[in-house]
Amino acid sequence: MAAAPTDLPSVSDVVAEFQRALRSPVPARAARQDVLGWLLELHQNNVEQWSREDAARRDAADDREVAAAKRDIDVLNTTRHELVEAIDAALAAGIEQARSAPPTTESPAMVFDRLSVLVIRIAFTESAASSQVNERDVYADRLPVLYQQLSLLREALDALLHDVQEGRKRFVPYQSLKLYRSVVDQNILKSS
Repeated sequence: MAAAPTDLPSVSDVVAEFQRALRSPVPARAARQDVLGWLLELHQNNVEQWSREDAARRDAADDREVAAAKRDIDVLNTTRHELVEAIDAALAAGIEQARSAPPTTESPAMVFDRLSVLVIRIAFTESAASSQVNERDVYADRLPVLYQQLSLLREALDALLHDVQEGRKRFVPYQSLKLYRSVVDQNILKSS
């Protein structure tokens, strides 16, 4: 059995930290260079990206505002990928993985990223469900499904980490390797 990195918090603790960060009036920038610090930085980045995506979708937004939001989203998305890579690299360095174990389809950091977005979605849905808008019942009806998704995702991530630590699964650290305006993309478009 491989030991987990000493700085790896439990999934429940990470969810609690994500929720606490959303309630904080001032977004905290993680100064810590450990897994939890990177997870909180990822979560704050996801909150900012959520906000910019909302700005891009506002009916009253003009083309200039939408373009600025889209450029910000690109930068935030690049940061998101870099953080997911850093988290996975730290986990891979801290967990001895069984080379013969079957690989997972998602890395732990990719799941933590999904968990962050789900915590944000729940917070915004709870806020909409408690507001005075006419559609609040629609939002309230979504909450049980979202809470179930959160429970299942936490359970799945716990199981993934446990299976990796026990040598029943292994993961390949995520690498984005995204191509922007590459010659390859242009050649693919020309040949279609």
